[in-house]
Amino acid sequence: MIVDDHPDVRFLMRAAVEDAAEDIEVVAEAADAASALELVETVGVDVIVLDALMPLMDGYEAAAELRSRHPELPIVLCTGVVDGVVRAAAEAVGIAACLSKDEFEAIPGLVARLASAGK
Repeated sequence: MIVDDHPDVRFLMRAAVEDAAEDIEVVAEAADAASALELVETVGVDVIVLDALMPLMDGYEAAAELRSRHPELPIVLCTGVVDGVVRAAAEAVGIAACLSKDEFEAIPGLVARLASAGK
């Protein structure tokens, strides 16, 4: 599942997944954390790619809530800049990996690895 408040970013992430050699698919998209929290209960999701900065509930808060409900579900944080502060905050809420939004092409491989590790 892709969670980002910008439709263009969701489109680019989905395109990266669809164009990749890995056998993965986007099963859901959400424009905000509340929608993601609802969708994860009804859609079979193996990995979530989550934006860090969203209105109302940011990616860190969303990740903490998602992990409390589904502790086995890997989450990838995708944000503009990944530095030590971002990595520490992500680790504190159980996020499995962090990627810069400049690294869309790395999403499919990372998601495939995380999904297969969880099975």
